[in-house]
This record gives sequence, structure tokens and C-alpha cells, in this order.
Amino acid sequence: MAQAHSSYFNSEVPDIVLKSIFTKYDKDGSGCLSSTEMQEMFVTDLGMNADQAETFRYILDKDGDQKLSFDEFNRWMRSGDRFKNIEDKSRFFIIKKAIELFKTYDADGSGALDKREFRKLMIDLGAKPKNVKKAFKELDEDGDGVFSFPEFLAFLQWMPIE
Repeated sequence: MAQAHSSYFNSEVPDIVLKSIFTKYDKDGSGCLSSTEMQEMFVTDLGMNADQAETFRYILDKDGDQKLSFDEFNRWMRSGDRFKNIEDKSRFFIIKKAIELFKTYDADGSGALDKREFRKLMIDLGAKPKNVKKAFKELDEDGDGVFSFPEFLAFLQWMPIE
């Protein structure tokens, strides 16, 4: 990946610059970037390849709604390790494997596991059916009724995610 993103998008960049980039890709004016809009921004302005862009779509979508708000984008861009998950090749490999596994259970392609999809995951992992409901309640950290990729990654405990 090109190093342009590391020097151009540092923690000192004015909000107006980040807002301008964000707005450029918010084609429908919703105030959030859709999956497609995120992918385009990551590839076009942040210099990521398609795999890297997909990885960040999953990591940054904290609630599994396949959208990214400006506040989420701004917070991420100002974090000290915003590109760590793709620059560290072993981290990137682990996250890609987790995404592949997650996608096998996200039958409807919604970007999050609903209770039915979560049940299949847990049963396949050997959980007793009677414990699935309780597990869902405990693992759905934000209580939004779906199991997002960041919640899934935390559940796997393969590595800490920033």
C-alpha cells in the first residue's frame, strides 16, 4: 500500500479536510457512508486495495448496519493506529480469515448476524441449543439485536482489535 495515507491523513489534519473527503463520497447526502461509498473512499482517497477496504468496512461498522457516520470516520482517522490492521501483515491475515468465517454465517449479507444466523454459528461451534439465547444476549455488547463483526472478532479472541 502506498504510504501517502500515513503522511497526508495525520492527527493534525483539520476537520474540514476530513469532512470534505467524507462528503465527497456521501453521494445520497444521508450523513453516513454506505458499504459501496466506504469501499470507493478507501480505495480512491486512502489508497487501499479491495481486500484492505473490505477489512476496514467490517472493522469500522461497529453496529453491523453497513454504514459509517462522519463521527466514526473522524474518530478512526484521528486514532494513532488507524492503518495498523492492514500494515501489520499477520493482523491483516487474521482479520481476513475472521471476515471469511463471519460471511459464511451472514446468510443474508446484511453485515451482521441476526439471531437465526447467530444460532447456526453457535450450534456449529458445539453450543447447546438451550444456551444460545443467553450467549446472544451476553455477546451482543451494544444490545442492538444483531451480532456485528467487531463483536464477532471480540468473541473469537484471536487478537485484540483497535
